[in-house]
Amino acid sequence: MNRILFVCTGNTCRSPMAEGMLRAMLKQQGIEGVEVRSAGTSAGDGFPVSTNAAVILREKDALQSISSSSLTSALLDWADLVLTMTSSHKQQAIQRFPEFVDKMHTLKEFVSDDQAAEGRIAELEQLIAELQVKQALSQPVTPEERARARVLEQSLPNYDIADPFGGPLSLYRQCAAEIEASLVKLVLKLKRQL
Repeated sequence: MNRILFVCTGNTCRSPMAEGMLRAMLKQQGIEGVEVRSAGTSAGDGFPVSTNAAVILREKDALQSISSSSLTSALLDWADLVLTMTSSHKQQAIQRFPEFVDKMHTLKEFVSDDQAAEGRIAELEQLIAELQVKQALSQPVTPEERARARVLEQSLPNYDIADPFGGPLSLYRQCAAEIEASLVKLVLKLKRQL
């Protein structure tokens, strides 16, 4: 896990906050050799972080030159670990790049210690990848496969971090606190693995 990629929608709020905060936390903890980037499932390249995300990052002494990047196969190939802000981002990434399914998790899911949920997540990821391949090959997806995917999705905890885009600074603070709580757990995992 030396190369971590955070993913959200436009790569101007959540994933850049996660990127900047994790870099700052790694520096504070003296953890070296971990590279961090971010991208967006619907991002254009080169846009600055949103004004409120920049305020949060500045307050946390984590504001760096971060600009938006589109999620690409090259970035996914670079990454050892891909952490999305929502289950929807993860599903979009898996649908577009099924060959990288083993690297993809939501941030909250990755730092969770719910073993039962982890098994259901793994089954759902595998099923989604298989269904994408079937659709790409113009093979029919059975009602049983669709039903199983729905059951698995409904049985999972909510691993989403809400989008603060366009909201007030207070909403960005809530979002940043949620991200930071998960990053604290992520840093502990990194320490154990390094």
